[in-house]
Amino acid sequence: MSISVPARSADFGTGLTDTEWRIEANIYFCRFYQPIPQYGLAVFFHQAGETLEFYLESTRNLMAEGQAALTVEAPAWRSSALTTELGYVNVRDRQIPIRVETARAGRMMDELGLGMAPTLTRKAKFGDDRVRVQISPVDFKAYYNDYLACQAGLLPVNFEQIRQSTVRFDGGGDGLDARARSQLDDIVTYLKADPLITAIYVDGHSDSVGTRYDNRRLSERRAYRVTDYLVNAGIDAAMILTRYHGERYPIASNETAAGRAQNRRVTLQFDRIDDDPEDPLAGLPDFEAR
Repeated sequence: MSISVPARSADFGTGLTDTEWRIEANIYFCRFYQPIPQYGLAVFFHQAGETLEFYLESTRNLMAEGQAALTVEAPAWRSSALTTELGYVNVRDRQIPIRVETARAGRMMDELGLGMAPTLTRKAKFGDDRVRVQISPVDFKAYYNDYLACQAGLLPVNFEQIRQSTVRFDGGGDGLDARARSQLDDIVTYLKADPLITAIYVDGHSDSVGTRYDNRRLSERRAYRVTDYLVNAGIDAAMILTRYHGERYPIASNETAAGRAQNRRVTLQFDRIDDDPEDPLAGLPDFEAR
């Protein structure tokens, strides 16, 4: 089915002489964006531990809620090229009205590299006109390698992914399997990179199989197994508070094998300074801002 749009439009975009690309790069995220005059920003965003996405950020949202058409069009100086339709994307009445998932965001990047212009079109918030935002391919290739370099330097995980982590254990055991060690390695990498982490809480737990005394000792061994792994990897032991609780705090029923597997765990939580004026995470987009 072809995508149809109203005839009249308010067009936003740049041309051959006024297109600008910018990159905000650090180990926490890559923000590769194009300012759209009188509209806002067209942003390719890749956060550590996540995948690429695209979003529009508007100084004032001009699009009506609903669905916008996403197409790939020829810029004005390549009028002979064909238009490709990439479907629809949701529009919300927010400062960031549009987000595009990984697959189509990657396609948009590919098309920019080919000299084409991804375009978003939606009925205006007020009136019957359409709002049309086009991303220019001018100079895209000149900055794309900088984006790739930023992407390659991202941490393996972000803070939200580790802030409440759980390491699982086999029944009756306190050994760290390959999956647990890989998980802890990623956590260590993040902790070493983020100077705003101030404390680490390690809590050991067990299922209810066995005596309460034995389960408490087992949860202790599990907790210290994780703590020792962190310390041996270079984390300051003074930052770590290690506790163990046996079977006291189940998160699932101990009447089933699946529930017991969830209860055999060590959890990690982290304190992080959240009001530092130099905090790089303050640059993360707020997708709920109005």
